[in-house]
Amino acid sequence: WTRQIVFERLSLAREQLPPGVEPELGPLSTGLGEILQYTLEGEGKSAMELRTVQDWIVAPLLKPIPGVNEVNSFGGEVKQYQVLISPEKLLKYDLTVNEVVEAVEQGNANAGGGVVVRGWEQLYLRGVGLMKDIPDIERIVLKSKDGSPVYVRDVADVVIGAEPRQGAVSRDGQGEAVAGMIIMLKGANSEDVVSRVKESIGKIRSTLPEGVKLNVFYDRTSLIEACIKTVVDALLEGGIFVILILFLFVAEFRTALIVVFSLPLTFLVSFILMGSAGISSNLMSLGGLAFSVGMVVDGSIVVVENIRRHLAHRTEKEHKRRIVAEALVEVAKPVAFSILIIAIILVPLFTLQGIEGKMFAPLAATMLLAMLVSLVVALTVIPVLSDVFLKQVPEKEFGFIHRFHRAYVRLLGRAVRHPAVTLGSSGGVLVASLALLPFMGTTFMPELDEGSIAVNVVRLPNASLEGSVKVATFLEQRLLMFPEVDTVVSKTGRAEISEDPMGPEQTDIFIMLKPRKQWGTGRDKPELVEAIQKELAQLPGLRFSFSQPIALRVNELISGVKSDLAVKVFGPDLEVLEQFADRAATTLSGIEGARDVKVEQVSGMSQLDVVIDREAVARHGLTIGDVNAVIETAVAGKQATTLIEEQRRFAVVVRFPLSARGDLPELERLLVMAPDGEHVPLSQIADFQVVEAPAQVSRENGMRRVVAEANIRGRDLGGFVSEVQQKLAPLVKELPSGYYVEYGGQFENQQRAMRQLALVVPIALLLIMVLLYLALGSIWNALLVLLNLPFALVGGVVAVVAFQMPVSVSAAIAFIVLLGVAVQNGVVLVAFFRQLQEQGESVADTVLKGCDLRFRPLLMTALTSFIGHLPMLYATGSGADIQKPLAVVVMGGLITSTLLTLIVLPTIYSLFAKRFAPA
Repeated sequence: WTRQIVFERLSLAREQLPPGVEPELGPLSTGLGEILQYTLEGEGKSAMELRTVQDWIVAPLLKPIPGVNEVNSFGGEVKQYQVLISPEKLLKYDLTVNEVVEAVEQGNANAGGGVVVRGWEQLYLRGVGLMKDIPDIERIVLKSKDGSPVYVRDVADVVIGAEPRQGAVSRDGQGEAVAGMIIMLKGANSEDVVSRVKESIGKIRSTLPEGVKLNVFYDRTSLIEACIKTVVDALLEGGIFVILILFLFVAEFRTALIVVFSLPLTFLVSFILMGSAGISSNLMSLGGLAFSVGMVVDGSIVVVENIRRHLAHRTEKEHKRRIVAEALVEVAKPVAFSILIIAIILVPLFTLQGIEGKMFAPLAATMLLAMLVSLVVALTVIPVLSDVFLKQVPEKEFGFIHRFHRAYVRLLGRAVRHPAVTLGSSGGVLVASLALLPFMGTTFMPELDEGSIAVNVVRLPNASLEGSVKVATFLEQRLLMFPEVDTVVSKTGRAEISEDPMGPEQTDIFIMLKPRKQWGTGRDKPELVEAIQKELAQLPGLRFSFSQPIALRVNELISGVKSDLAVKVFGPDLEVLEQFADRAATTLSGIEGARDVKVEQVSGMSQLDVVIDREAVARHGLTIGDVNAVIETAVAGKQATTLIEEQRRFAVVVRFPLSARGDLPELERLLVMAPDGEHVPLSQIADFQVVEAPAQVSRENGMRRVVAEANIRGRDLGGFVSEVQQKLAPLVKELPSGYYVEYGGQFENQQRAMRQLALVVPIALLLIMVLLYLALGSIWNALLVLLNLPFALVGGVVAVVAFQMPVSVSAAIAFIVLLGVAVQNGVVLVAFFRQLQEQGESVADTVLKGCDLRFRPLLMTALTSFIGHLPMLYATGSGADIQKPLAVVVMGGLITSTLLTLIVLPTIYSLFAKRFAPA
C-alpha cells in the first residue's frame, strides 16, 4: 500500500522534473535486503567482458529464484556502441548532431506487412531493417549530397565503448572486478533464499566463459547461522543445567523425572505453535525460548512438589487420584495467575516500533507461547504423570539441602522476631542502590558482532572515479597486511540502480575476517579495528568511518548517515548550516569517546558552467534549447537506438569523440548550426566559468539539512549524547530564527523505545495489580506481593553496574520481564499463607509453616530460572552481546527478589497480619 502511494506521488512529481529526468522506484525490499554479494573476476578479462557476463548470463539466471527481488550489478563497464562524430566532417557535409541521431534511430527497425496469400499457403510479411553489427551502423544513410549518399561512416567512427559510469568495484588489491548483489524480496526467509541462490550459483559456474570465476564474499546466512548456534547452545546448556538442579533438589527420582519431562514437551509444543504462527527460527525467537528455559518448569515444580507432599501424608483409605486432584486444586490458581502475570508483562514488548520492535517482538512471542504452554502442561500433563508414576514415599532431602533448609528456617525465625532490623536492613539496601543510578550508562542496543568490518572512506568532492579506484586498491593492499583479514572488497561510487547513492569520492570497504581461531595475534576485534584505524590514519586527504556491514546500513536507514550519532541542523541557507556543522564537528572531536568525526560534504565541488548569452543567441537566430542540445548530445551523448545481439541489448549512443570534448578549448570550439546554415562556435554565444557548486544538498521532511556525525567507542551512548547536547547548547542559541537542531542515529531509536516503554509498562503493572487482586482476593495481599518489584530491580541495577554494562533496550526489556518473574514466587507464597490461615493456623505458624513447606519449590523455581540464564551470560559467539543484558539483569534481580520473598515478605506479613488475613 505504501509503495503504491509513493508511486502515485512520483507520477505527480514527474511532471515538475526537467526533461530527461526519470525517477525510478527501488526494488520491493527492505534497506537490509542485500543478503548475498559476489564478485566476478577473470585473468585477462576486461571490465567490460566481466560486466557483460554479469548482466546477461549470471543475473538473468538468479532473478527468477523465488524470494529474489533484484540482482544489482556494480562495477565494470557497460558495453555500448558509440557513434563518434567528427565536428569538422559535420561542417563539411552540412549536418547537425540531431540529424545524425534521427538517422541512426530510424535506420534500426523491423516492420510487419501483414499476410501474403499464395495458393494454399500464407506467408507472414516482415520488413527486416534491424542493425546487427558495426558495419550496419556505418552504412546508415544520413543524406544525399551532389547525388551521392552520405553515410554514417563518412562523418563518424563507430566503435564499441563503455557507458559513462559513477561506480566501480575492486578486490584484494588486484584491480577492478564486477560485483553482484542479491536483493531479497521483503518478507522472504533469508536462509531459504540464500540456500536457493547458492544452489543456482553452483550450476551457473559451469556456464561461465573460460577463465571467469564467481566468488561469494558476503553471505548473510553465515552470521544468521552463527547467531542461531550461539542461542541454541545457550538453550541446550540451560536445559541441562535446569535438569541438574532438579535432580539435585528433588531427592526422589520419579518426581524429578516428571518435572524434567515437562521441559522438552513444552519446547516441542512451542516449536509446533511457532511454525503454525509463521514465526521463523532466528536469534531473537530462539532467544525467547533460551530466556524462558528456567521459567517454563516453575509451574510444574510447584504442582508436582505439592502433589508429592500430599501423597507423603496419605492414609490407606484415601484414594490416590483424589489426593492428586486436591493437591492440584490447592496450587492451580496461584500457578495459573503467576504465569499469566509473566504473560501480561510481555505485552508492552509488542508495542515497540522500528528496529527494536522487529527485534524483540519475536522474543516476546516465543516467550509468551512457551509460558502459556508450560501452564497447560503443569495443570494437565503433570497431574496425570504424577497419578501414574508417583508413589507414596516420605519427604526427604539430600544432606546439604536439608542443612541449608534448616538454616533458612532459623534465619526466618530471627527475621520475624526482629522486624525492625529486617525491614531496616532491606530498606537500607534499597536506598543504597539508588546511589548506583548515576553510574548506569545508556545505549540503544548492544553491538552485534557481525564477524566483518565496514569502512566508509571519503575523499575530496572533485575526486575522479579512476583516482578513487586506485586509492581503494592501495587501501586493500594495506589491509591485507593484517593477518586477521581474509578478503577485502571496495565499492566506490554507486551502481546504475543504487540503493546507496554515493559520489565517486566515497568508497565502502568490506573487510571479511578469517575465523577467530586462525588469527594468532592475540587481538580481539575492537583491538583490530583500532590497529586498522591507526594504520589508515597515516594517509593524508582521507576520512574514515568504521562500522560493520549491517550496522552501517542500519545507521543509514535511521538517520541518513553511516555513523552512530548524527547532529542535524536544519534551515534554508546552506552556508549557515555548514558553518554550524563545522563548529559542531570541532566540539564533537573534543569529547571523550568520539571517533570518525566528520561533516557531510555540501561544498567544495568544482563545476564548469556554460553561461549562454541570450542576446548573442538571438542574433544568430538560435534558441537556448538549440545550444543545450549540442552541449548535451556532443558531450554527454544521446542514445539513438538499441542494437540486439541474440538476447543481449546494447545502447547505440551518438556523441563527439574525446578529442573534441576532452578539455575547455575543445568545448569552446564546438559548433552550433544556425537556421541559416551558419556554424557558430560555442565561445561566441556562451561564457565558460569554473565555479564552486554544492557537492550535495540533503533534505529531510522538506527542509535542507547538514549533518555532523561521529561514531562512539568506549563510552555509553546516553552519556555521550548528554555531553554533546550540553556543549552544543551555546551554539544552538546562536542560530538565526528558522534554524533548529535534531539528534539522530542510534540515540533517536533509544529515545523512541524508552518513551514507548514508559507509556505501556505502567499499564501492564496496573493489569498485574488486577490479576494479583483476583488471585489473592485482597488489595493488601496484592500490594504485599508488589513489594517484590523494587527489590528485584535492586538486584538488576547492581548486576548492570557490576558488569559495567550500559542500560540498552535489551536490558530495559530484561527489567520488564524481571517484574513478572519477581511477582511469580510471591503469589504462590502469599496464596499458601491465606490457605493456612483459612484452616485456622495462627499468624506465627502460618508464616513459619508456609515458608518451611514452600522453601524447596520456591528455591527450585528461583534457581532453575537463575541457572537457566547462566549460558547466556558466558556465551561468546555472534549474537551473545544481544542476549547477555537479558541474563545479567534477570539473574541479578532473581537473587534479591528471592531473598525478599523468603525473608522480607514473611516478616511484613507477620507484622501486619490483620491487614492480610482473609475475611
